Amino acid sequence: MSAASLVQVKMGTEALALCIAEVLCERDPSLLAAFRERVEMLYNVLDDRGDSEAAAMVSAFGRALTDPARKPV
Repeated sequence: MSAASLVQVKMGTEALALCIAEVLCERDPSLLAAFRERVEMLYNVLDDRGDSEAAAMVSAFGRALTDPARKPV
């Protein structure tokens, strides 16, 4: 598999995960706190392991999930 294909798969997976998390949080806003906690925990694990690229992706995912600009009016 080419590097470009791997990047596309990674981006698609990130987008799908974000969409699923957003739908779950819209239906049950109490889940947002649990998502935040898990994202922070995963970020810390990845950062401690030295995987800065994955940690940055998880951090961006967490910010996107909690960004008020992404919420419907």
